[in-house]
This record gives sequence, C-alpha cells and structure tokens, in this order.
Amino acid sequence: MPETWRRTDVVTIADISDERLGGPREPERTPPHDTLAEQSALGGMLLSKDAVADVIESLRGTDFYIPKHEVIFEAILTLYSHGEPTDVITVTDELIKTGDLQRAGGADYLHTLTSIVPTAANAGYYASIVSERALLRRLVEAGTRIAQMGYSGQGEALDLVNTAQAEIYGVTGAEASEDYVPLTVAVDAAVDEIEAARGRDGQMTGVPTGFRELDELTNGLHGGQMVVVAARPAMGKALALDTPLPTPSGWTTMGKVEVGDELYGSDGRPTRVVAATDVMLDRPCYEVEFSDGSTIIADAQHQWVTETRAARRSGRIDCSVVTTEQMLATLTVGSDGRANHSVRNARPLQAPEADLPVAPYALGAWLGDGHSDGARITSETDEIPSLVARGGLRVESRGGMLYSVRLLERAKLVRTCEVCGTSFVARHPNVRTCGRTCGPKNKGMHPERLACPDCGRPYSGEAQRCIDCYRDHGSFTALLRKAGVLGDKHVPAAYLRASEAQRRELLAGLLDTDGTVVRGVGSCQFAVTSRKLADSVYELIVSLGYRCGRSTKRVAGRSEASSTCYILNFSTSDDVFWMERKRALHEQERPANTLRTGTRYVKAIRPVESVPVRCVQVDKDDHLYLAGESMIPTHNSTLALDFARAASIKHNLPAIFFSLEMGRSEIAMRLLAAEGAIPLQNLRKGTLDSRDWTTVAATRGRINDAPLYIDDSPNMTLVEIRAKCRRLKQRVGLKMVVIDYLQLMSSGKRVESRQQEVSEFSRALKLLAKELQVPVVALSQLNRGSEQRQDKKPQVSDLRESGSIEQDADMVILLHRDSVYDKDTRPGEADLIVAKHRNGPTATLEIAFQGHFSRFTDMAPAGDFA
Repeated sequence: MPETWRRTDVVTIADISDERLGGPREPERTPPHDTLAEQSALGGMLLSKDAVADVIESLRGTDFYIPKHEVIFEAILTLYSHGEPTDVITVTDELIKTGDLQRAGGADYLHTLTSIVPTAANAGYYASIVSERALLRRLVEAGTRIAQMGYSGQGEALDLVNTAQAEIYGVTGAEASEDYVPLTVAVDAAVDEIEAARGRDGQMTGVPTGFRELDELTNGLHGGQMVVVAARPAMGKALALDTPLPTPSGWTTMGKVEVGDELYGSDGRPTRVVAATDVMLDRPCYEVEFSDGSTIIADAQHQWVTETRAARRSGRIDCSVVTTEQMLATLTVGSDGRANHSVRNARPLQAPEADLPVAPYALGAWLGDGHSDGARITSETDEIPSLVARGGLRVESRGGMLYSVRLLERAKLVRTCEVCGTSFVARHPNVRTCGRTCGPKNKGMHPERLACPDCGRPYSGEAQRCIDCYRDHGSFTALLRKAGVLGDKHVPAAYLRASEAQRRELLAGLLDTDGTVVRGVGSCQFAVTSRKLADSVYELIVSLGYRCGRSTKRVAGRSEASSTCYILNFSTSDDVFWMERKRALHEQERPANTLRTGTRYVKAIRPVESVPVRCVQVDKDDHLYLAGESMIPTHNSTLALDFARAASIKHNLPAIFFSLEMGRSEIAMRLLAAEGAIPLQNLRKGTLDSRDWTTVAATRGRINDAPLYIDDSPNMTLVEIRAKCRRLKQRVGLKMVVIDYLQLMSSGKRVESRQQEVSEFSRALKLLAKELQVPVVALSQLNRGSEQRQDKKPQVSDLRESGSIEQDADMVILLHRDSVYDKDTRPGEADLIVAKHRNGPTATLEIAFQGHFSRFTDMAPAGDFA
C-alpha cells in the first residue's frame, strides 16, 4: 500500500468548523428555578406549622418547578386547612390516601427534605426565592408567546400590542394580599380621612351617582364598596311557555329550558343558556304570524332582530332590534300595506356525523316510495334503485316497478378443509371442513361452543348469525324496525339531528321520490298523505335553513286518513335533488336570487289573552337563539348605566361598564338618548328631524371624550373582568366598575350549583373593590317573591340565586316601579329602595323614570310646577 494512503488523516465531527455547522451552538437553557430553595421551603413546612403559615402567604402549588414538590405542597396544604399536623408521618399518610406517594418521590424523599433544611425559621425566605423564580419563569413564557405572536404576524399590529401588554400584566398573577397593621396605623388613617372630609366643608367625598338624594344619603359611592342594584328581570322580553325550542338532542320548550342547557343560535351552532327568568304573568301578549304560516306568542317587550322594507330596498344589510309593540306600530308601509319587517332565516343546524342504521338516501327513498310494512320500493326507473344501492345495499327488480331491498351478502370466506386440505367456500366462520365426508371425521376436534360472529354469544351455528342479531340488524327490514319507521313512516329524531351532509342526503331521497319542481316558479314541493311524515320532513327542511310553507288539499284516498294531502313548499338555489331529470329541471327553473326566500316576513300581529311567559339568555354575541317549529331567530337595564353616565360624563371620572346583556352599539344609543333627551325609539328607527340631528351631533361632541369604557364580551369570566379592571386602574386611574348583570357571569369551571357559583362571584367582586379601591356596582335579578306580596315591593331576601350577595354587599339598592303592575299608578315614577347601607341609614327615594329617553333622573322640585 502506498505511503500516502497510510498517512491520510481521519476527519471527525470535532474537526468540522463552527461556521460549517451554522455557528457555535448555545448551551440548552433551563427555566429559572432553585431546587434547593424548593426543598428547604418544603422541609421547613414539614418541621414546623408556623413555617407552613409563612410559606403559604407567598407560594402556590404551581410556583414549584419540580412536579413532585407541587404534589407534596398540596398535601401539606390539605392537612393544614383541616387543622391536622403537617409532619413527615401525616403527609406520607395523606399521600398514600390520595395515591400520590410515588409521584411525590416516596417516604424516603420526605425524610430527605427534613434533613436538607438548615432551619425551619427561614422557610418564609426560602419561599420568597421560589416565588421569584416562578415569576421569572412566567416572564420567560410570556416573552416566548409575545415573540411567537410577533413572528407570526397574525392579526392587526395594535391588537397584537394589546395582547402583549395583557401577557406582561398577567405575569404577576394574583396580587399579594395586604399585610396586617397595628391598631395605631389604622386609627391614624381613619383620622386623616375625617380631617380630609372636614376640609371639604360637607362636599361629597365619593363617586357621584347622579341622584341628589341618593348622594346625600351615601355621600357618593366609595372605594372598596360593593353596591348591588337589583330589580325584577327586564319586565318583559319573553315567549309563551309552550314555545318549542330546538336543541342538539331534539326539542324542549320555553317552560322547561334551564341554565346550562344547549339551544341553537342563528348561526346554526349550539349555544349555552347562561340565564333564565322566572315565569311572568299578566303580561300583554301578541301572536306574531310570519309569511310561511308559522306563529309565535310573545309579550309586548320581546325583542326581534328585523330588517325594514327600506333597508331591503336599499340592498344593504341593516338589522335592528325592535320589540313586539314597536313592530306592531310599524307593521306595514306604503298605501298598499306592504309588510315592513322581515326576519332572516337561520343557518343550517350544525351537528356531528351520526351513526345511523340505514343510509340517509335509502331511508328517504323508502319513506317516499317504499312499502310501509316491508323492504320494498316502487320506482318508474332504475335510477333511484341504483342510488339506493350506493348506500351499501342490494336492490333487485321484482318485475314491473317493484324492487326489493336487501343487505349485501358477506364476502366469500375461502378456507382449507382441516381433514382433506381441499379449498372450499365456508357458509360462515364456524365451518372448518369441506362437507363431503370430512365433517364426521373432524367431529370432536373443536369441543368449544360455537359463537355468533356478530355478538360473540353461543348459538347453534346453522345460520349466518344468531336469531337475536338477525332480528336486530340481519336484514333491511330489521334495520327499518330498528330505526322505528316500519309501519310508521316518519323521519326519526336521530336523522333530524345528524350532520348537515347526512340531512341533505336524506332530503334528496325524499325529493327524488315524492318531490317535484314547480314550473315557472322554481320552488321545490313535497307532497304526502301522512301528516306525521309531512311534519318530520318540514322539520328536516327548516333545519337546513330554508323557509318552508305548508298547505293541504283534499284527494281521493283509500280512507279518510289518506284523503288529505300535505304539501310542503320551499325555494333554494342549492342542489337538493340527486335524480338527474329533477336536478336539471330545478337548475333551470330555480330563482337566481334567494334574497326574498332567505327571509320570513311579519304578516300579522294580533293581541291575544295573556299567557305565562319566560325568557332566556344565551352566550352568543348577537344574543339570538332559535324558537318555534320553523326555527325563527329571536333576541334575548338602565339604572346602572345612569350611574356610569354620572361618573364619567358629568364628573369626568374613569368608569367601565361590563355589559353581558346589551351590545356596545345598543349601550351607546341609550347614552345618546339619555344625554340628548332624544326618544330612544326615534334613534332606533332613524326618524329624526333636523333639530334631533343637531342634538345628536352636539351630544356626541360632548360625550365623545368622556372616560367611559364599554365591554360587551359575551360569557365573560371573573378572571377577565379582574384583569381588565387592573389594567384600566394602572392606565387611567379607574374610579368605578359597573357589571350588568351578576347572573350572566361565568366562572369558566365546573361547580356544584349555580348558587355556589354566584356566591363566588359576589365574594370576588367585593375583593376586587377592596383591591382596586373603587366602588363596584353589580346588577342582580330578584326572584318572584315580590310579586306574591300585595304592594309588589321587593325586599333584600328576594335577591336571586344566592343569599351571599346580601352578605357581601355594602349597599343594596332595590328598584321598584308601580306602573309595571298598574299603568295608572304613579306613571313615570320609580323608587330607589336603599334596603342595606353598611355605613349609613336606609331609605326609600323617589326618582323619575323617563323610559322614552332610556333614563332615570331626579324628580323635578315641586316649585317647578307652581
């Protein structure tokens, strides 16, 4: 071998330059933590109960970096909260009970912790080290998320900046609780406050409410106070108790629906009920009739989202919220009495794909042209049978127009005979010999019982499956029986809440057999003599977002029951037929523009006898949910707004209004009405004269820069409210928080009862008021207790869903209007009943209610009318 070959150097990875590897690699960085400090803090807790008290003031379980340390900490905390010793023995026992001993490192590790700590007296200092490292880790995590947002660039730049600020603000987590002080410090603070009040010469020291007598009584709303303003829920906005409401599992009624149930929103997606009123009696009620013949009974104040004829003709999407009474007043327009209001159709209901016994198209074709008592269909052509066969079925002609429908046979099972070795086709999986002379020779070779290939239970082995499986799913007839339609034609509930694609396939089967296209109009028509089938097909059609009309006509049937034909008619530009002839005709005839067919017109509104009514609130931005058999979208509080108005607009004090009920535009419209003394209805309808427009412009200029912030985020949690308030406190010096209303708040976690959840809200809002030193005004609902009394006046005990609201509140103000129950009693007046006042006297104050301006105000002095 040549010398040069022997001297060639071997190149290793170490010889490759850093440049070729992309530059020098930085060592892996470990998140900030101090293992020894964590061990010492836990060791001190295990040695001394006093150390436990010191540590829990500054540490939470999630502050530990080592997972087993968090497990140990939580076990110590559990024992400490129950007054039990927290030494190694008791903690070991607690971990054994919870099954977490191995996760905690075992009993030996607990003893190691006690031997590591120098002294339990320094446990509080060790805990502060752990807390600082946890804070640094949160800072690193927030920085990483902010960097990812910056690199991805998804969203508006300003929105990303706001999100980044929220991330940094959230790094600190829960604020440290105030430390205790000796009595002398507290007395000094009280004397300073008294001297400051004396220097104001009797002027108000708190945030003004805008009501003279209330401010004199309370000296304004003060920092740290929780003020509850309570009234009966909205005095309206309700539907009759028997109004059907579609749900993801079928139907419920307005009388039965409860908080936590799911309904459908106007976008076709499920939405959770977050609040429900009690049953309301003696309300003015109306029957609202739509152009498709459907009707809904609603009270006078129930709200609807409608488009007017003017908006439709302009071609713009301009919906507005109107009450039933307001719709009645503007029901028609023009000399020919054209319908003014229309309600848009809902989107198709969204549901997951369902496991159905029969393919949807096959069931639709059988419901349309199948024999009610068997697996046979009638068809003029072989196109429909071939479409049915695509659903995994075998369709065979029986002569004429009759076809039988069967399940596909099992795939042939080719086996080798266990005796002679010959290949043969086995009738079912239990056959192991070819059946010539080999069967007897193999007898006794398989002493085990034969099992049904479908269910696994023992059976004789003579048939393909056991008799129970055959009756359940062994034939097409069995599948029809399983679906509940054999001898009783209708669309089963499982199909009505199947996925949109499955429901469209089912509708195609129905229309291909019993559907037609109306020439010259292009609408789709379905006609049958079974009312039950017609009703269920109607539900199927409206669940796909179509407006469907219903009518009947007499036909020559074999019996009286079959002498009425039920006709369903709807228009769409979608492909709803699969049969080529009908599909082509529909494509040719259907309307190009479905603007008219995509809405229902309000045809008539008739006063009816009062019925019990009720309303719900859903967690949707648009507050809409579906009601009635035709699934019509329908819609789901002014004193607190007056408080915020007085603070921000009249006294330039920063306030935030959290509205979980009204949208921001609706709140702004109410503010314009209240500040400008413009009738709210005129603003909603846009019927303003030149003077009104001048007033709107002047009012807008006056309130534009007022430090009033509005948040209408739906289904808001307490954590979000607290974070936003802290941010505003830092930025603008927040002076008041208003929440409308308490029962619509969500904790974002599972709780044992709604009462417990509301109790947690109440306590947390009181703590928020103390932490930020601002008054928190929370609206709450009253139960029906006041309506059972002769004078109808509410009491503190009527606070709904939680008695703890009364305990936590510094002030409870109850709102009462006699004119709600009797229009002739004190019209335009209201009572502010200060039923609880922790720092002063209680009283009943009379104020004026100007509903047309959407505001409460002080009563005019008596001299003004002299």
